[in-house]
Amino acid sequence: MRILRKWGVIVAVVVVCAAVATFGQTNNANAYISELRQTLRLRLEPDNVNAYVSRGNAKFERGQYQDAIADYDQVLQLLPDNASGYNLRGLAKLALGHFEDAIADYDQALQLLPDDANAHLYRGFAKLELGQFQEAIADADQALQLWPDDAFAYIIRGEAKVCLGQYLESVADFNQAIQLQPGDARAYVGRANVRTHLGQYDDAIADLDQALQLQPDYARAYLVLGGAKSRLGQYDDAIADYDQALQLQPDYPAAYVGLGHAKTHLGQYQDAIANYDQALQLWPDYARAYFFRGRAKVELGQYQDAITDYDQALQLQPDEAAGFLRRGIAKAHLGQYQDAITDYDQALQLQPGNASAYHYRVLAKLNAGQDRNPIADYDQALQFLPNFAASY
Repeated sequence: MRILRKWGVIVAVVVVCAAVATFGQTNNANAYISELRQTLRLRLEPDNVNAYVSRGNAKFERGQYQDAIADYDQVLQLLPDNASGYNLRGLAKLALGHFEDAIADYDQALQLLPDDANAHLYRGFAKLELGQFQEAIADADQALQLWPDDAFAYIIRGEAKVCLGQYLESVADFNQAIQLQPGDARAYVGRANVRTHLGQYDDAIADLDQALQLQPDYARAYLVLGGAKSRLGQYDDAIADYDQALQLQPDYPAAYVGLGHAKTHLGQYQDAIANYDQALQLWPDYARAYFFRGRAKVELGQYQDAITDYDQALQLQPDEAAGFLRRGIAKAHLGQYQDAITDYDQALQLQPGNASAYHYRVLAKLNAGQDRNPIADYDQALQFLPNFAASY
């Protein structure tokens, strides 16, 4: 099963790194020749499993993932209990972004071979892409028990921990990945992403510089670099980085959202909305794009349209406290104070330390004539954020 690692590297470039995998002309030529050779072989031996595997692998290397799946289907028809066949087909499905179908193949492989580290590794990757972060960590843990020196397993686990807010543990995983494979740009970008969340912007930018030295056409590196610069208030520079990411990968929804976010901070609200529209054309269920588009619409006074966007964002991500807070603000602008208070209450249930929610709830209650003594809510706001004196 270890031989599958070479295909895993290609898949990781296609999906995790959010950059298009490229193959040199020599590799393409070799893959094409191999495909022809195996096609001729199958004409003579139509039940030759090795020929289907070899031809499927050649098609995979040329980026013909759907055609590769057809060959792996043939392998599994001939050998239905072959774990390697499910692994190969799962990799092709990963490359197409068919994560749930890939998980089904890895489940089958693991039923046949429970200690298949490769299946745990890439099932964990698929679960990461689907937002199943705890399950992704469990698979990465299992892979590392079987392959303790696998850098990609540490990267998968680190990325999942970032999404769960386990930043220090995530840094440790990326450090381990870099120690095992110092030439892997993904680990530097992953660590930079964590450092950005931790406010360690200089260290994050140093990691990204290193990643881009290793892989100059790495779109995700420019995406994270734009995020770090946005947090530093360097919005024009951030826009340049997001533009570079989109030049490398024009179908990158997160880059359009980053671009829109930077433009919103520069007061370019119409352009920002156009960027969010582009993100949603590529990914119609992108909650973050709806959320930020709603913010831009509030700035333009388009409150009802903003509420529609927040509704959609919260339908996709119902545990997002900031979504309820922002929707409440939009409703308050329309004089819908009771509905706004309900949203602020929900935000505080999800995030009891949200000082802004206390502040805006007081304003809504005062406007609704419900609260002539707002001190209690302001005291709560100051308890969680001592510098919130502006509440008074």
